[in-house]
Amino acid sequence: MNSSVLWKERFGIFVQELQKYLRYIFNGHLLFVLIIGLGGLAYYYSEWVKSLDEGFPAALLLSIIIAFPLTNSPVHTLLKEPDMFFLLPVETRLQPYFKKSINFSLVLQSYILLLFLAAGMPMYAAVEKGSFSDFFWILILLIVVKYVNLRIKWSVLKFEERSTHLMDSLIRYCINGALLYVTFSKGSLLFMAIVLMILTAIWLYYENAVKSKRLRWEHLISLESKRMMAFYRFANLFTDVPKLKQKPARRKWMDPILKMVSYKQKNAYMYLYVRTFARSSDFLGLVARLTVIGLLIELSLDTLLPQMITAGLIVYLTGIQLMAIRKQHENLIWHDLYPVAETVKDASILKLLNAVMAVQIVIFAAIGLITNSAIAAIAIVAVSLAVVLLLQGTYRKLVKVSKAKWD
Repeated sequence: MNSSVLWKERFGIFVQELQKYLRYIFNGHLLFVLIIGLGGLAYYYSEWVKSLDEGFPAALLLSIIIAFPLTNSPVHTLLKEPDMFFLLPVETRLQPYFKKSINFSLVLQSYILLLFLAAGMPMYAAVEKGSFSDFFWILILLIVVKYVNLRIKWSVLKFEERSTHLMDSLIRYCINGALLYVTFSKGSLLFMAIVLMILTAIWLYYENAVKSKRLRWEHLISLESKRMMAFYRFANLFTDVPKLKQKPARRKWMDPILKMVSYKQKNAYMYLYVRTFARSSDFLGLVARLTVIGLLIELSLDTLLPQMITAGLIVYLTGIQLMAIRKQHENLIWHDLYPVAETVKDASILKLLNAVMAVQIVIFAAIGLITNSAIAAIAIVAVSLAVVLLLQGTYRKLVKVSKAKWD
């Protein structure tokens, strides 16, 4: 069996799968809104950088932030579930395959490091008086360190103990952070070399420690499946993804909220979709992440316009992505037996979306009141309500298109 040919086939399938959904994503309205939002944040970020003085801990802040993507080093193996049975007997002949996996992961994650470094360079130049040429040699250093992190991570994946994985991540984060701090603060080259030697020694130690260990096929396939499911969930915001798998989770702590929906015939769809929202990690996790991100951004701002833009953007992203909840039971026929009109279903979903967005609006308005003024809170509410009205119109159009498809 030729492992290089196998990698080429798997990589080709992976690229085709990406291309299939990326054309929908890059033509979507969500990308347009994200570009506008990022453009606005970039403008205020540049204005904030201009206000920094030499006493600002730019090197420390950059090292703490960039150490996260530098330490997080997943290896994209492109493995599939049947590989656990068909490739296990030829595991020792798959070294070229996994080397290509590591190199592929390096390329992907180097782009992420490039984005983080590009975002941090204005701060570095303003406080540390760094030059434009520094960007290139720092990027080269990051790519080299990322490769070492990937090799360490690949070895650690052969350990079953969760404590080993946690300790490895913690140690590498501290070492990466220290190296970045010395780099951004223009510290001693000798200290930088010592830190690199320590990281290399850890790499060699783990490579030697796992020589007699076999691959954890089930774990590797599970990690790869989770990564693809994350991409499918994102793509599902723009188009139907047949391969998307979801696992409901029982959350007892949400029972008081679920009990607020009374057990009545007119609440049949509300009963269904509220539980779909609460027990799906996709939707509940999505709202939680967006709310926390909006919360942190709002807390970091003290002027009215960026707070309004942030609140409106987060509410819009939440609403537009939650609309996908309508598709959750679209291919099932059992709920069509409900003795309830179809209009009640759409009204129930819209009511759920409004309730979720209302919670976000209250949170953002409270932050505006605390960090700014009562006028800011009122303005945030006004902008957010305008976004909600826009989303209600979008949802109704979505319903019309969906019904026309089935007619």
